[in-house]
Amino acid sequence: MVGRTKLGVNIPDDWRTLNVMETFKIRGMYSSDLRLVKKKGRNIQAEFLPLPDEDPRPNQGRSKGGKRLNMQKGMGTMDPLIAAERAIEWNKEQLQVNNTLVHNKIEEEKKSLQGYWDEWFPEECRNREGDPSRKFSKWKRDTLRIWNNDIAPEEWSKKDISKITKKNLEKLFKKLKTRAITNNGTNGRGSQEDVRRVINKLFSEAEDDFHGHAFPKFPKIKKQKKQVTHFRREQWETLLRGVIELSGGACMELLSEDEYQNLEYSPFNRFNQRNWVDLHDAMLVQWYFYTRSRDLDRVQMQWFESVPKEKKVICKLEDTKTGRIEETESYRSDAVRFWDRISKRRGKSGYIMLPHIERPMERKVVHTLNHLLRHAIDQCLPDFKGEKSWTTLRHTAFRLTLEEMPELGKYPAIKQFAKNGGTSDTMLKSTYLDYIDDVELGKKARSTIKEGLSEIFFKNRVRD
Repeated sequence: MVGRTKLGVNIPDDWRTLNVMETFKIRGMYSSDLRLVKKKGRNIQAEFLPLPDEDPRPNQGRSKGGKRLNMQKGMGTMDPLIAAERAIEWNKEQLQVNNTLVHNKIEEEKKSLQGYWDEWFPEECRNREGDPSRKFSKWKRDTLRIWNNDIAPEEWSKKDISKITKKNLEKLFKKLKTRAITNNGTNGRGSQEDVRRVINKLFSEAEDDFHGHAFPKFPKIKKQKKQVTHFRREQWETLLRGVIELSGGACMELLSEDEYQNLEYSPFNRFNQRNWVDLHDAMLVQWYFYTRSRDLDRVQMQWFESVPKEKKVICKLEDTKTGRIEETESYRSDAVRFWDRISKRRGKSGYIMLPHIERPMERKVVHTLNHLLRHAIDQCLPDFKGEKSWTTLRHTAFRLTLEEMPELGKYPAIKQFAKNGGTSDTMLKSTYLDYIDDVELGKKARSTIKEGLSEIFFKNRVRD
């Protein structure tokens, strides 16, 4: 028990707050702002505010408004001197406890997700910044965004990394999914994969300090199920007619090689007549043979063979990944007439897509075709909201073929159709058939289910 002061202490009867050190002159090591507070009808209360660095409370004892709050405790007496002695003992105990908690908190933070991030990220930047490409800047920017926006705000990122639970990760993934649904209607798969990549890297950094510890597994990241963009039949035909008009009708003429070369052309303006003819031909090669974007700069006239008797055209395309020759044949008989027309103006050899562009310049071929295609879509289908890229044409070719001939979507025909189009039967089913079935079911329901409301509910009333 702290001894009483030798000098008497004069305390007014109407006191409300007393600073212990200034009022009672009690010697010892305790907080200089330790105060006694008298509240009507209650025991005297002691309170003080620890220094920010010595405060172990969450957010250093701040309220929701950001103000730091005092530590408080009732002293169980109405006698000021007894309350002062008890307050000093309580204050010393709190300072000792606080020092221990702060020390433990500092040690915990060193081995927290935040602590490993503070060590790993600067070192990883030093290792990557020598990369002459621009990939380092993008990696740094993206990784900082993932940490600052998605991981660091989590309270458990500041705690011992070994105490992170699977439930913590599940809640974080749920938050990312909710945010993605609100912002852009997706399931947040991309953000979840980014977060998993960064946290797994930090888990890996911590393994040596937590030998034998099993870090929690991440929730399964579900694939985003979203219908791909394609043109409906009337949109596809409108787009083709628009490209024909942009070419001045040259697309449909039986041009010789010389006449084709003499079409209006300018290397300084991509919107020229010969380019519109090239776009038209490229679109129909896509339509008949389901070519991929990565093949646009490679497709050559000599890879195709017309077989008029069988009403088909065959394409022998080398797969850039496997090196194998893949044979694709047209499933539409009018491909023969198209090939006769394109062969007349292109000859028997050479590139089909923008042959005037030197190879290898595959990105220029792709960029030019996509630029022309976007302009044509904007001109012909101004209300189209889907993706305006070459991939949409490939989706259109598959989707409309399956709609026109449903048998191709059933086994065993679907396997051959998938192989012919350079894809898999699983991909055809998940990307096109499931949605086609939904559309057909809706049509059948609307024609079968009776109207639920009487016609009276739809008649307009005439006001008096």
